Amino acid sequence: MAGYNYERFDAYVESGGDEREFGAFPNMLHAGERAPEGELTLLNGEPVRLSELWRQNGVVLEFGSFT
Repeated sequence: MAGYNYERFDAYVESGGDEREFGAFPNMLHAGERAPEGELTLLNGEPVRLSELWRQNGVVLEFGSFT
């Protein structure tokens, strides 16, 4: 398995390429923004509101990987 190319990624971020790329999606959520309210399904099948989870614990939503 090849190693991850951190130098290339760091140069991309330093160049502002990530800002230009994500700027094309102004209506999408970005890191640090509050997610809209919604209902999720727990692993046991029980429905729960996102706001309920937030009150109980911190919540991190991952929709995909930037890299």
